[in-house]
Amino acid sequence: MTILQKTIIIMCLLSFFGCKGQQSDKLKSYESLSEDLKTKYRVELNHDSDKDFDTEFTRTTDLKFKLIDSYGFDAVKLIFEKRHSNKLYLLGDFPEDCPWFKFNDLTKTKFIDRNFKPISTHIPTLLKSMKERCLFIYCEQADTTWHLHYLLRMKLYDNRDYYRVYTGGAPLLNAELNAELKKYDWHIPKDLNEFYKIHNGFGEIYDAHFVMNNNDIRVMGEMMNPICKEQNSFPEDYKFDDLLEFFPDGAGNAQCFYRYNSNNNLTVDWDHETWEVSNQMGFFEFINQRMSEIDEE
Repeated sequence: MTILQKTIIIMCLLSFFGCKGQQSDKLKSYESLSEDLKTKYRVELNHDSDKDFDTEFTRTTDLKFKLIDSYGFDAVKLIFEKRHSNKLYLLGDFPEDCPWFKFNDLTKTKFIDRNFKPISTHIPTLLKSMKERCLFIYCEQADTTWHLHYLLRMKLYDNRDYYRVYTGGAPLLNAELNAELKKYDWHIPKDLNEFYKIHNGFGEIYDAHFVMNNNDIRVMGEMMNPICKEQNSFPEDYKFDDLLEFFPDGAGNAQCFYRYNSNNNLTVDWDHETWEVSNQMGFFEFINQRMSEIDEE
């Protein structure tokens, strides 16, 4: 075999392995998910309320991860078919009008590197966790709205394999003040504005633990001021007008930007039971710490 022939073969192999982003970092082939199997699994994925909750939880979570491990993206679409639109596209097949189309030829890890590059030095632990655990990256179109989903491998509290999905909105290059920010004389915090240029909202947006999008961030005073007046009870060390909620925890607590001495880039944890604020830290420090904790405790 001549040197030219060897070179051609090598170039063909490189082209094959690099042609689709999702073929990615570790190649894995998946079984075919037929329509008959989809019908069968739709029934099995339902949680039987007449049976013991814990037993059913274990059964259905085991089944979901087994399906993803066996059937790949077809299983992802099946599991989430009631939540998402039917316009789901795997990395490598993003349509031209998708905000992330230009990254189609990248692997999953390269995609994460490129997408988050402008803020990568601020969230190194989060990006490391995402790259190590990412099974699929896929986008979704619902009317004129685009979301990007990162399906990540995780461990449940009992050490079983499962998944967690971080979802990001389309980049927002010029974030504008929503009605509440205008009402309470807020500016969009600098770090949050930088984050919105990557994803306008990010995290487990169907549950809790997510950065709220630009339309949904809210000043705590809108909700809490009437309660304070009704109960004739007010916090001593801050005003609710100076707390901007951006990260709910699903239990009533929230991480908020705290407007203090003309600085609105500091964040604090607000406790809904005690009304105390604590754990002052920067936005990126908080995101890097909180969202890199992917496994359940």
